[in-house]
Amino acid sequence: MKDSLTIAIPLFNEEEGIKKLHMVLTPIIERLKSDRPINTILVNDGSTDNTEKLLFEYFSKISNLKIINHDKNLNLGGFLTTIINNCETDLVVFLDSDCTFDPGYIFDMLEILDEKTDIINGSPYHPDGKIDGVKKSRLAISYLCNFIYRRITKVKSYTFTSIFKMYRTNTIKNIEIYNTGFVSVAELFIRSVQNGSSTKEFPCTLSIRQVGESKIHIVSSVIDHLKFMLKIIVKK
Repeated sequence: MKDSLTIAIPLFNEEEGIKKLHMVLTPIIERLKSDRPINTILVNDGSTDNTEKLLFEYFSKISNLKIINHDKNLNLGGFLTTIINNCETDLVVFLDSDCTFDPGYIFDMLEILDEKTDIINGSPYHPDGKIDGVKKSRLAISYLCNFIYRRITKVKSYTFTSIFKMYRTNTIKNIEIYNTGFVSVAELFIRSVQNGSSTKEFPCTLSIRQVGESKIHIVSSVIDHLKFMLKIIVKK
């Protein structure tokens, strides 16, 4: 039997996008189920709007799908820790709830996964990747951040900060996430590679969010990345 897979998605005040997420994700789950065991974990990360209600309304009848509620917002670091603690499949893929990465890419990731690979890294910053509609100012910051990570870690990847990654679950089970915000995504990836995980980069397209608002706070996120970069440099 092929490797089992968990699709893991964080949601914080995403009531406007849940209908679209259901429309896009449901047929993909069904297609994947025909090929391998599939679990889905949706984490309502302390939302204060109708996210929890709508998640149960749209997703509660899907088999092997779990909705986990955080009593308060724990941000991406808390989400990653929750998934690491609750994932029981061979593989786990992390997705944004706003479908800025097409969930259909999961099939492409599985195609290039082999026994020697522990991580498939969704990479819009790869030379063959694409950015569609994202503000140039935000892109410039992100490009620079990923460039610095590439230089200081010596990891041959173009994208460190994207959540869209597939991991062999056993390679991340013992990794403790110390950061809370968006930097935690890079932290998990870098710590995994430092622990010996092998990675393949998958060029893909990052599109602009169509509904709702981005939860990233640029200034605080940049500061968090700089602090983490400094820790990496100091430990060398």
